[in-house]
Amino acid sequence: MRTLIQITSAVFVFSGFLWQFSPEYLLAGEPRKVLGRPDLAHPLIAESPTPDTELRFEYITIDNSNAVETIVNPEGEFALSSWASIEVDLPYTFRKPNSGAGSTDHFANTEIALKLAHGLTEDILVGGGLELGLPTGDDAKGIGSNNEIVIAPFLDFGARFGMFEVITFLGFGVPFNEGDAEARAEKDLELEYNLALAYWFVPRARLIFEFDGEAVVLGNDNEGTINVTVGSIGVPLRDWPLEIGGGVSIPLTSDKEFDSRLVVSALYQF
Repeated sequence: MRTLIQITSAVFVFSGFLWQFSPEYLLAGEPRKVLGRPDLAHPLIAESPTPDTELRFEYITIDNSNAVETIVNPEGEFALSSWASIEVDLPYTFRKPNSGAGSTDHFANTEIALKLAHGLTEDILVGGGLELGLPTGDDAKGIGSNNEIVIAPFLDFGARFGMFEVITFLGFGVPFNEGDAEARAEKDLELEYNLALAYWFVPRARLIFEFDGEAVVLGNDNEGTINVTVGSIGVPLRDWPLEIGGGVSIPLTSDKEFDSRLVVSALYQF
């Protein structure tokens, strides 16, 4: 993990170094406005609320009390119009138990989402949509689910204030087809939330400060989680719309899903 953090930090420094000698920076890597609304940049954990056509690749390492998980997540989004897009995530998880048992790997749950957005002004937009979680995981391996379907309506909001951007997300997951009656009775309904703050310290690179977590709104578990992520995202190549980013997450609550999380991402926008 230390090596990956060092590599990610070097990318951010190199991105800023390139900008110092490239005043004609890439427009796709700076704050933009499109058709009367802001074109907000991607955070590290949440999604941008603006409809885009892009490919994104995430490498995530999660260290928790039971296992170390490595997630490789290719993601594609296609803008149907300036106000709507379809997004598909296909995460694949490698799980290594801390007990020393054999490692396992499998697809996690596939996610398909319809995303909508409406610009209130050139600097503020509201949006929402519907996400469908498909059971492409494997319960026996502890990776996703091979029977549960989750329908998750969500709302999001984005605003720009000079070189600052604020993105919020609120989603509610409703599970279906959990299996037997006992499993359905024990299933908690969770509220997922995110608050991402970005600051463009140079035109082609931004700092990210992000909170994410979950709270149970219906179920036996009355605790919730809050995590904080600190990182950066930049455009290292002047003539190529490729963003490279990374960050480190830690939990802020005693009820936690992991001890630490490392996120490295690459995004190409068409």
